[in-house]
Parts: sequence; structure tokens; C-alpha cells
Amino acid sequence: MILLLAATITACITPRLNAQDNAAETKKADVETKSEDLFTIPDGTAEELFQFINTVKQTPLPGTDRSREKTIAHLKAQVAAVLATLDKIDAAKPDEAAQVKVIQERMSAYQALAQIDDAAAAKLKELIASLEKDERPAVTRLVSSFQLRSQIQNWFQLTNEQQTVALQKLFDYMDRFGLDSTSYGLSTALGEALEDGDMMSTSAKIYTRLATELRKANNPEYGPDIASLEGKARRLNLPGNFMDVMGTTAEGEKFDWAAYRGKVVLVDFWASWCGPCRGEIPNMKAQLEKYGDKGFAIVGINLDNTKEEYQRYVDREKLAWVNLMSPNENERGWDNPMAVHYGISGIPTAILVDREGKVVEMEARGEQLNMMLEKLLGPPSEEAK
Repeated sequence: MILLLAATITACITPRLNAQDNAAETKKADVETKSEDLFTIPDGTAEELFQFINTVKQTPLPGTDRSREKTIAHLKAQVAAVLATLDKIDAAKPDEAAQVKVIQERMSAYQALAQIDDAAAAKLKELIASLEKDERPAVTRLVSSFQLRSQIQNWFQLTNEQQTVALQKLFDYMDRFGLDSTSYGLSTALGEALEDGDMMSTSAKIYTRLATELRKANNPEYGPDIASLEGKARRLNLPGNFMDVMGTTAEGEKFDWAAYRGKVVLVDFWASWCGPCRGEIPNMKAQLEKYGDKGFAIVGINLDNTKEEYQRYVDREKLAWVNLMSPNENERGWDNPMAVHYGISGIPTAILVDREGKVVEMEARGEQLNMMLEKLLGPPSEEAK
């Protein structure tokens, strides 16, 4: 809650708030004094005091005034109450589990306030430095987790070299502590963030490592997750590499991918219920008309749930290209074998393959498709224009 509130505060900061007169400063001090009175620290056991801390963190800003001054004052009051309560718990010399929890809560409190308070940022830095010498396994893991989060969450502010180091630290953390909520959460979030753009191969490395870690658990329940991660990695590694396409056509025939060598092929994952998929069909038809005689072909991977839905749309739109659809009803929709094989989780996914069968474009739709076809096949003939 504190972290979310701090993020809200940061977003609310605007230039107009920099111009404050003495009256505004006095008003701010009054607001802070009132906010500090919101929390009275009770007596109690460590468990009861931790419950109080949770209550403090979940206490919303009272009233309807959501000004920057009042929001900051409320956050400061929250953090002050949390830190004072932690001091009270610590003074009672609790067991090690409670001591570790005190450290964790203290780190979170300083981190929340550090977004708007340089002094809190300095205290957080000092705390982390002091804890690096702590040999207790739980504290070592806590500090490593915090440092890793700080690095990965700032990924896009890092240089290429720093990103390489940060990724290795993520994998080192897994080597040391296994797959826990920290490494799993950071890996999945970073993997998803890097799926688009020029860092697909990095995303693929992350997904491959995640799948490897899940396999170590030897838990059958992780099977679908492992298959999904391996499929995503397989897809993200496609650029510049051969793409394999296999299966059964909607007409029940074995698909012959080798027959398409020498052609530029659009492999289109789609479904009749998908609006953007339907929206791209006219352009696909137009490009096939222009470049079909020059070696352009389309292979659809259909994700409809029933053959009837698929056939109704194909007949209405007069689609002339081959589509793959499993005869097994349990392999329809998102369970289409090719969709699983390539970890497809969103459609349309349109992948362009060159004459050698290698992937040259991962988002071959609209003008991007048109541009790539002209690049690979030359301008269309005058008759086809």
C-alpha cells in the first residue's frame, strides 16, 4: 500500500507546486501535524504490532482533500508510525523470524519515502550497506532480493552492459536461492516487457531459464506453464532462424511445409472471432493478388473453437489459402498445437518467412507486410497493381 501511495505522490508532483509562499508552508506544517495524530502506537506482542503496521499501511488518506501537501503528509505519518512500531518490536528482542520481518518492513518503509525524501533514500542505502554484513541466511536472501528488484525495476535506465550484468545477477539469484516469488515475479515481468522490439532474444533466455527452474520442481501441475514458457522462447528466437510449421489442414490433410520453400510465406495465427484478425484480411487478400504470381503465399493457423465457426467465415470471405486446424476437438482454440508450440497468447500474430524458410518479420501486418513484400519480391507487376 505504501509503495502504491508513493507512486501516486510522484505522479502528482507538478511545477505549479514549486511556488509556495509562507502561508502555504505554514498550512503544510499544520496538515502534517494533524496527519501525525492519525496513528497511536499500541502496546502488544510482536504479532499484534505487525498487525497494527498492516492497518497503518492500509489506512487511506482521510477526507476529500487530495492535494500534494496532504498526500505527502499522510505518507510521512504512515512511515513514521511504521518505523516507530518497528523500533518498539525490536526493543523487545523478538525471535529471529520477527527480527527478519522488522528488517523487511523497515526497508519497505524507507523505500516508499525515498521517492520524495532524500534523507529516507540515504537511510535506506545505509541500512542495506549494514545488512550486507549480516550472515543470517534469511537476511542475506532478503538483501539479495531487494538489490535485485532495484536493478531489474530500473532495467530501461541501464546501459547495455549494465543490463547484461543485471540479467546475470537474476540468474545468479536463481542459482543461489532457486525460484521464489522474487525471481519468478521479476523474470515474468521482464520477459513480457522485452517480448517486443530488439530484445526478444533476451526475453527468450529468461523464459528458457524459467522453464528450466520449473522443471526442477518435478511437479506435474507446472506442465502447462513449462510448455507455455518454452513455446514463447521458441517463438522469440525465430527472427533470422528457420520456422517449422506442421499439422493438419482444416480439410483433414497432412500439411506439407517443405512445398512452400522458394516462396515468401505469411504464417498468420488468427480466429474468426478476432476483430483485428478480420480487419487485416482485406489487406492480405490484396497482397496475395499483387504478389501471388511472384511467390507470395499465406498459411493460416486457425484458433477458432469449432470447425463450423471457421468454415462459416472462410466461406463468407472466400479465403483461398490453406489453414491448419486439428481434427482433435481438444486441440482447438488456444490449444491449437502450433499455437502451443510457439507460445501464442495474443492474435493476430503474423510472421513472415523468406524463400529459405527463415523468419524476416515478426509483425507482418498492414503497411509493414506490404513494405516487406516489396523488399523481398520487388514491386508488383503493372497488371497486379
